[in-house]
Amino acid sequence: MNIGIIGLGLIGGSIGLGLRKSNFGDKFIGTDSNKENASNAIKLGIVDEIIPLQDLIIQSSVIILSIPVDGIEKILPSILNEISRDTVIIDTGSTKYDICNKVYSHPKRSRFVATHPIAGIEKSGAISAHHNLFYKKNCIICDCELSDPDAMSIAKKIYSTIDMQIISITSKEHDLYIAYVSHLPHVISFALACTVLEEFENKEKIFNNMMGSGLYSTTRLAKSKPETWLPIFISNRKNLIKAINFYINHLEIFRDCLISEKLDKVDQYIKKANKMKDKKYV
Repeated sequence: MNIGIIGLGLIGGSIGLGLRKSNFGDKFIGTDSNKENASNAIKLGIVDEIIPLQDLIIQSSVIILSIPVDGIEKILPSILNEISRDTVIIDTGSTKYDICNKVYSHPKRSRFVATHPIAGIEKSGAISAHHNLFYKKNCIICDCELSDPDAMSIAKKIYSTIDMQIISITSKEHDLYIAYVSHLPHVISFALACTVLEEFENKEKIFNNMMGSGLYSTTRLAKSKPETWLPIFISNRKNLIKAINFYINHLEIFRDCLISEKLDKVDQYIKKANKMKDKKYV
């Protein structure tokens, strides 16, 4: 079985390394518009060979599409046009509804499995890829009924091989939930980083001597690349706007309690937030 990876960054590269470590697949081939990523993917053993996209489509039994979501939406229909009836395409995009809707009526839609392995970090590129990035993390598979049983089986086997836990929901549900638990945290991180930079950008002592773990952990995601996240925000814009408005409402509640010196309300608010410690994370 030849595994073709389109996009050899953090996610695509880590899938390749994870599968190779588990001896899943016979040959790994890849393509990437970023020459540095492509070169590093060869050096790191993520793929055996870098080849043109058209050759990859022809030679691959499984195609893993791991590029920004706007790119996935753009090229997925044309890839479906060219694959054989036995080829399986798996995407790793962080939004799902627009991608799934784009190919909903495609005659080969059933050869596509819409997935979202939730395991990203703020670092990017093939050099950041790691074989155990996905260990015990969740992978969401969407609109399962639209994929052929054998395609679903291969997708599940791939993610099980790299030790992911599989959850199945609709693409519409996915985008709603992920707006709050993934996309909103990135917005918050970007906004907080810009707030601090705007207020203290020329005061290096703030960053050198006073930046604690709270600011560091909250702005960690602000290091994420705009070429990855802008397409995500655009794709999930409606859900994200609702999430941002809901978050702003909570900020205003907190601010108003401080203005009116309702410290008991602040205490209650913090205690309510403390309930997050009882939630399970993977």
